[in-house]
Amino acid sequence: MHASDPFSETYAQARAKFLEAARAAGADIHSYCHDTQRGPDGEALYLDVARLGGAQASRMLVVGCGTHGIEGYSGSAAQTDWLRRLDPSRLPRDTGVLLLHAHNPWGFAHALRFTEENVDLNRNFVDFSQPLPQNPRYAEVHALIARDHWDEQDVEAIFRKLSDFRESVGEQVYSDAFNGGQYSHPTGIFYGGTRQQWSNRALREAIATHLAGVRQAAFIDLHTGIGPERGHVFLCFHEAGSPAYERARRWWGERAVNRDGVTHKAVARYQGLLVDAFVAMLPEAETTAVVVEFGTLPRPRMQRASMAARWLWEHQDADGALRATLMRDIREAFYPSAPDWRAGVLVQSREIFDRALAGLGQD
Repeated sequence: MHASDPFSETYAQARAKFLEAARAAGADIHSYCHDTQRGPDGEALYLDVARLGGAQASRMLVVGCGTHGIEGYSGSAAQTDWLRRLDPSRLPRDTGVLLLHAHNPWGFAHALRFTEENVDLNRNFVDFSQPLPQNPRYAEVHALIARDHWDEQDVEAIFRKLSDFRESVGEQVYSDAFNGGQYSHPTGIFYGGTRQQWSNRALREAIATHLAGVRQAAFIDLHTGIGPERGHVFLCFHEAGSPAYERARRWWGERAVNRDGVTHKAVARYQGLLVDAFVAMLPEAETTAVVVEFGTLPRPRMQRASMAARWLWEHQDADGALRATLMRDIREAFYPSAPDWRAGVLVQSREIFDRALAGLGQD
């Protein structure tokens, strides 16, 4: 893959391109090295932070990627592309940019969504000093998806049983059970963990350090896998009608708040989201935080990919050929190789970032 292409095939390539673009733009860079884990080739893993704009800027646009590991490839490309196009001297008055690269570098490097402990980082931002959130229906889901062997006929049977379960409990209960997050089954899907992950701690440190004293902050958390193929959707979790909700609507239009294009019939009531934690970390600031999802494949294929990743985690001694096949499927689900899909990510992300920057400059 050519160095001028912002997309990469490995974490090391993506990081190198991001850092090169950040340095060329004149960014201040701070890197947080994972203290226990390495990449598949033994490489060190980092959360990298690039800051542009005045050191005392009171308004900050924050763009992050890689909460779900492998999804960071697309987010990294969007960040790198924007850095290459950005002229820091033309930032709005009193406004800066903070780019958070590879929230979950272990998942990024190993091409999986979760952390080194099978923890979904986007379910990990809960208060672990309190009783953990309950997801009582997840046990029923887990009983359906947990298998000793991966067999395509068995997978089809699992989907039939999941469909029956969805029909019996309704879309909202099903979505909460399957996607909402669970803290009871360590080998399960969307597992939130029992303690803060390294990525959680590193992000908290980075946000506390680089956003101290900020009065206004916008946060865009980049993801893939929900929404129409070659399109994108916003997930805004601010209370309807709140000032933050209205800012999102003003900056990006009605689609920022109405979930237009979401392929789920019912969006789960998620636990432990990073966007919620971001708001909580800046109690004195006026914050607007959204998830942006670039759609890839139909929902059943995305669920299959998530289940395959979970199965591989539980069966790390799986046959090499089967592992390679499933890893290719997972990669294509969360990081499509089609050139037009990748080009669309860049075009769409530029507009999303530019509109957020303009909105911050006007409010």
